[in-house]
Amino acid sequence: MDMQHAAGRGIPVISYEQMFEHYKDRIFSFAWKILRSKMDSEEAVQETFLKLYVNFERLDPAGSVSSLIFTTAKNICIDILRKRKTKLSLSHPMMKHEGWEDQAGALEGMHPEEALLVKEASESLLVAIRKLPKAYRLMVYQRYVLDLSMEEIVEINNVKMNTVKSRLKRGRDMLKKSLEKG
Repeated sequence: MDMQHAAGRGIPVISYEQMFEHYKDRIFSFAWKILRSKMDSEEAVQETFLKLYVNFERLDPAGSVSSLIFTTAKNICIDILRKRKTKLSLSHPMMKHEGWEDQAGALEGMHPEEALLVKEASESLLVAIRKLPKAYRLMVYQRYVLDLSMEEIVEINNVKMNTVKSRLKRGRDMLKKSLEKG
């Protein structure tokens, strides 16, 4: 749903209300995947649409409204996380997804030494992710930490599917090399 102008008048065809109704649930789901809190996700939706409302007249109709909305929501979610000062570990709910173990349950039956080794490995992985070049770090984080689908990553970052696939592959390869060295 991109904004289009009425012929020659420069007036957006979609209204703010239409935009809100179309995107509110999708933004809530997106925020939930990042924040894992209903209250914080609702706050992110409100702040996202407040920013868009204040700047609605200045929106570029030639640009992708969807990309702008998701980028705004992503930045607001990051701000909320910073305010919370949440530190991610593999036991954090955001880390529970396909391909990663649920470390919280796994740590319960372990000896303290084993649990410490798992915790150190988790921290090493997060450090390695932070050291990736920005383009790869962003894609790896969105896919494997936030558990976003490939389509969501394409839409949020306004890139092609092949770009996402190649950056994820290269990012995983870099992570593997980094973890083997360290």
